[in-house]
Amino acid sequence: MGNQQSAPPDEPGTGASGERRSTRRSTKALSTGPPITEEQVRKRQHISKEILDTERKYVHHLDTLCRVYIAPLKESASSNKGMIRAEDIKLIFSIVEVIANFHKTFLDEVEARVQNWGPVQCIGDVFLKNLDFFKFYSTYVNGYNEAMMCISRCTDKNKQFAEFLEAAAHNPATDLLDLASFLIMPIQRLPRYVMLLADLLKNTPASHPDHANLTQALQRLKSVADFVNEAKRKAENAQKVMEVQNSLCSSKHMNGPLVVPHRKFIAEGDLAYHPPPKTSPLALKKSPSSSIFDPSSPPPSPSNLRNKQEVLHFHLFNDCILLSREDKSLVNFRKSDLAKKWRVKVMAKLTQVETKYLPDTPTIKYAFEVIVAPASSSSSSSSSPSVSRSFVFSATDQATKEDWIKQLYLLRSQAMPRKEVVDAEAEEIAAQNIDKQRKEEAKRQKEEVKKKQEEDKRRAKEEKAKASQQEEAQRKKKKKKGEKEPLIKKGEKKKKGICPCFG
Repeated sequence: MGNQQSAPPDEPGTGASGERRSTRRSTKALSTGPPITEEQVRKRQHISKEILDTERKYVHHLDTLCRVYIAPLKESASSNKGMIRAEDIKLIFSIVEVIANFHKTFLDEVEARVQNWGPVQCIGDVFLKNLDFFKFYSTYVNGYNEAMMCISRCTDKNKQFAEFLEAAAHNPATDLLDLASFLIMPIQRLPRYVMLLADLLKNTPASHPDHANLTQALQRLKSVADFVNEAKRKAENAQKVMEVQNSLCSSKHMNGPLVVPHRKFIAEGDLAYHPPPKTSPLALKKSPSSSIFDPSSPPPSPSNLRNKQEVLHFHLFNDCILLSREDKSLVNFRKSDLAKKWRVKVMAKLTQVETKYLPDTPTIKYAFEVIVAPASSSSSSSSSPSVSRSFVFSATDQATKEDWIKQLYLLRSQAMPRKEVVDAEAEEIAAQNIDKQRKEEAKRQKEEVKKKQEEDKRRAKEEKAKASQQEEAQRKKKKKKGEKEPLIKKGEKKKKGICPCFG
C-alpha cells in the first residue's frame, strides 16, 4: 500500500530528506482545498493522544494477562500437578499472546507518530498497514463464549484453579480486575478504534494528506468491527452471566451451572416479597427457601398477606429465574459493579414459571404473583420441591410491575429451543390432533351410518323390483304353456244378465 501512504515525516527509516518531501506534499495537499482550522488541529491532536493513551493501557493489560494468568498456568501445566490441562489453557486464552506481541509493535508505531504530532501529521496509514492482522481478532471472538464456559467448568471442578483466579484478581498488578474482565478487552478494542478514527476523520479536511488513508482504514476496519460488535454484545452478556455466577454463594437450590451456551442475561432488581400469614390456608408448609403452597388451595391475594415483607433479588435470564437473598456475611471486594454476594433460594426454568396480575389493596400496591411449578422428574434435583411454590411480589410503581410481568410472559413464550417448551408444544399439538381425529372419527361414523341406511334402502328397493320381475316372469311362463285364464266373451255378461222368463 506504499502508493497510498503519505510517507509521514517520523516513519522509522524515512530520514530528513523524506521528512522534507512529506512536508512539501502535505503543504501542496492542504493548498488544494480549505485549510485545516485551528479547532480541527486541536481536536486532531486530542484524539491522537487518546489513541496513544488507550493503546498504552491496552498493551499494559494484555501484558498483565500474560504475566499474572497465562505464564503461571502454563508453568503449572508443564508439571505433574497442573491446575488445569494445557488444552484448557489454550481454549481459555486463545491467541491472547499473539495479540499482545502484535500490539507492542503497533504501539511503537503509534507512539512515533503521536509524539511528533503536527497539523499535517498522519496516522491513517499505520492502521491501514496493520489492517490484515486485525482480521485475526475474529479467531479470538469466535472462541470467547467457549472460553467462558471452560473457565466456569474448571472453576467448579478444580478448587486449586478457583483459588488461583481469586488470588490473581486481588493481585495489585491486575488493578483488582478478574480474568473475565481481561478476556473481554480484545473484543472491546476494535469498536474503540472505529470510534476514534471516525472522530479523527470528522476533523480531517478532504485536502489533508491523512484523509484518504483514514477513510479507507475506517471503512475496512468497520467491516471487521461489525462482526466484532455483535460478538462484543454477546461476549459482554456472557461476561455478565459469569459475574452473576461469581456473585452467588454455594447453594443446594442451584440446579446446575449458571454459565451455559444458550443463556443470556436479561434484567435484575430487588422486589418486595410478601409471605402469607402462618394461619393462612395457603401456608401448607414451609421450607428454608420459601413458602410452599398446595396448588389446589385458593390463590394468594394481597388482602390475605402479612404486611411484613422482605427483599428478594430477582435475576432474569432468557430461560430461567433466580430468586436470592443478600448474604451479608460475605462481601465481594473485587473492583466490579457487584458489591454483594447472593444466596440462591430458587432457581427455576421459565417453562416452570407462571405470572399472575394481582389487584391493589390499601396495604399492598403493585403486586403480582409468580408460581413456580415442580421440575420434571428427569431434571429435578433431590432438593427440588415436589409441589408448586407461590411468591407474591410488589414493585415500586405500576410501570415496574407491568414491565416484570411483560418480560416474564414474553420470555416464557420465547424460551426456545428448550426441551420443556418443545414438549409442551408437542403435547398441545398432540391434544389438538387427538381432538381433530376424534371429530373426524365421529364424522366418519356418522357418514358410515348414513351410508348404511342408504344402502339398506337401495337393497330393499332392488329386492322389491326383483320380486316384481319374478312374478312377471312366472305369469309370462304360464301364458306360454296355455294355462290361460278363461276370458269373458263379448256380450257374455249381457247374456247372463237376460231374464230367464224371456228364454
